[in-house]
Amino acid sequence: MPARLSLLLAAGAIAGAADFTQPPRIAPNPNPQAPLAAVLRFAASEPVETVITVSGGGAPHQLRYGMDRKPQEGLPVLGMRAGRRHLIEVAIRDARGRVTKAPAALEYTPPPLPPGMPPIRVSAPLKERMEPGFTIISVRTLSPTLGLLVAIDAEGEIVWLYRTGSRISDFERRRNGNVLLCTLDFEILEIDMLGNTVARWYARGRPKGAGEGIAVDTMTFHHEIDELPNGNLLALGTSVREIADYYTSETDAGAPRKAQRVMGDQVVEFTRAGKVVWKWDAFDHLDPFRIGYETFSGYWERRGFPGVVDWSHANNLLYDERDDSILISFRYQSAIVKVDHKTGRVVWILGKPEGWAGRFQDRLFRAVGNTRWFHHQHAPFPTPGGTMLVFDNGNYQASPFEPPLPPSKTYSRAVEYRLEEKKRTARQIWESESGPGPDSVVSVAMGNAEKMPRTGNILVSYGALLDRPGDKWESGAGRWTRIREYTHTHPPRLVWEAVIRGADPSGKEAWQSFCSTRWPSLAP
Repeated sequence: MPARLSLLLAAGAIAGAADFTQPPRIAPNPNPQAPLAAVLRFAASEPVETVITVSGGGAPHQLRYGMDRKPQEGLPVLGMRAGRRHLIEVAIRDARGRVTKAPAALEYTPPPLPPGMPPIRVSAPLKERMEPGFTIISVRTLSPTLGLLVAIDAEGEIVWLYRTGSRISDFERRRNGNVLLCTLDFEILEIDMLGNTVARWYARGRPKGAGEGIAVDTMTFHHEIDELPNGNLLALGTSVREIADYYTSETDAGAPRKAQRVMGDQVVEFTRAGKVVWKWDAFDHLDPFRIGYETFSGYWERRGFPGVVDWSHANNLLYDERDDSILISFRYQSAIVKVDHKTGRVVWILGKPEGWAGRFQDRLFRAVGNTRWFHHQHAPFPTPGGTMLVFDNGNYQASPFEPPLPPSKTYSRAVEYRLEEKKRTARQIWESESGPGPDSVVSVAMGNAEKMPRTGNILVSYGALLDRPGDKWESGAGRWTRIREYTHTHPPRLVWEAVIRGADPSGKEAWQSFCSTRWPSLAP
């Protein structure tokens, strides 16, 4: 043992503080799915909290691990830039609050980024007003076999990444620091920050059949996953019903009708053992004859369900612990529906009120003031102030069988509403963009908006953006993406922006973001 370490350990023992019985050492992450991470190991004389300070590439940051973690089994070292030399300093704190520092910093250089990573360009007009932390993005290309999560720092450098063989949509961080994610294979994975698969579930009715993990009784898993306070998982699934005399067109109300196999959405609550304990089916609570634009776009056919049309197209859900309710965003309905978790009853419907049958009228909101409704939206986000943020894609600006606006006549935005639930009124109080302009964009799909907890800024992920909005809506046409942070002011000011756009002039290289969020730390 080096003399300096021996003297330090002796001093710690004399002072009664916890000490290192095996000195810290660092090694590359053995899992290639998360190549920028490393693993720190040491042993201590008693259970300790660990603080790891990482410096040498960008601003220094800290990773904190509680006494429940066993450092001899390995602690993730995260937030390092590819190919850069970093210094890793380690300190431990015992139950009495006494701190012992390792005698010397460790050195570590992560490998270069693997090929095919997204090209990210960052600008920060008001960097001093940024929400601190790391931006985590669910990035995708047109390839269905690349699933990618990346974390970037304030300068846009990738400092953590996870790759898998199927496109990723939503991801959520569990309270233990692991990440839940939903893939195009109709699977839900739980991974740790070293990329190791902790648990896996798949939808029993998926086209490819059985696979690894636990089967759950639904046809699909798609778009969204959430964790309930009791540890159960809440996910979007689907069911199919054959409906007679169904529409065949979303532009011509008089077009001949026929029997159609119609896909509708389910919300499925299941235990970690895969047992379904609660299920809510949109067919039982909403009107399948209230269709939306893109019902006949072939979404489910492209995913292995031939001859099935897409009715409701839920793209997000969120559990609200305050009143045991679930918010569900139905893209093709241009509506957000609040459901009572206990009874399954539809509490209210937020969105353009036209086209709803009489039995829903007492649940619809009325727009007051200078309020503009959203269309083909994503990701309702209840704020701590009692308002509702929504990412408004703005597609079509109409419902069947009204003539739609072309992409060139609309724009995408984040919008905030103040809801009076008892009065059923909705008032628009903030938006990121107030009209088409030189800086406005059109997101044909995906996207989200969140309010940041420390600064109150609004982080907006713009999904899949058109290069040159024209006269025709095309599914899958988005070629680039951006993530923006705005001040929550009138007018909003741009704080920070990350643009992900390929260099291929032909437009074949497409980058999109399903969603993004900001974590204060990469450690739990």
